[in-house]
Amino acid sequence: MGSGNSTHRVFPCRVFVIGIIDVQNDFCKDGKLAVSEAGEAIAAINKLRYMYDDRMGVFLSQDWHHMSHMSFAETHKKTAFSGPEKLNLIMPDGTTAEVEQMMWPRHCVEYSDGAKFHPDLIRGPKDFVVKKGTRKNVESYSAFGDALQGKYEKTQLDEWLRQNGVSDIILTGLATDYCVYNTALDAVRLKYNVHLILSCTRGVAKDSVDKALDDLKTKGVLCYDTVNAFYETHKFI
Repeated sequence: MGSGNSTHRVFPCRVFVIGIIDVQNDFCKDGKLAVSEAGEAIAAINKLRYMYDDRMGVFLSQDWHHMSHMSFAETHKKTAFSGPEKLNLIMPDGTTAEVEQMMWPRHCVEYSDGAKFHPDLIRGPKDFVVKKGTRKNVESYSAFGDALQGKYEKTQLDEWLRQNGVSDIILTGLATDYCVYNTALDAVRLKYNVHLILSCTRGVAKDSVDKALDDLKTKGVLCYDTVNAFYETHKFI
């Protein structure tokens, strides 16, 4: 069983969607920034989609970076996986901001094969796709936008969710300790109920995954070990 409450509950007027974060070639096996066991997460996500079929909407986020994005080690002649580095960057409004940034290998460059969704991931014609990290000097781990509540980059995700009357987001995808974590933080801030299925996500490192999950739980995010554990408490959907 998962760590969510196994008691059957009734949630009147609640609308659930599945959120699939960054399941892209560069984050999967043989990718530029591969997450361990990403394939197992994809299989679990596909199972979740199958079990709920057309009963839920789905959104997918997609890293979509400029070739010289500020998060790339090559952009600053730094070593990959070093940092965080202090950077002085010119922001879209013309101001200069000092930010701390991990240095990642170049990944998910716009229009590249690495930026494409993994071919094993089941997708549907009605899925809503959100591109993020599209601004050269702005980091956006969250599917909602940058870490400053969308000051420099704000996606259309919140607008889409509100237009569809969404109350609850089931988060899945890659990576637990970065883009999934930051998307969950924004979703909580924006007053959505957040559910995280652990079998549907994988992270970069155990320590940072554990820290992220502990923080999310203190903020009210409900975690479930497996898709079956989630289903047992949400058969009514």
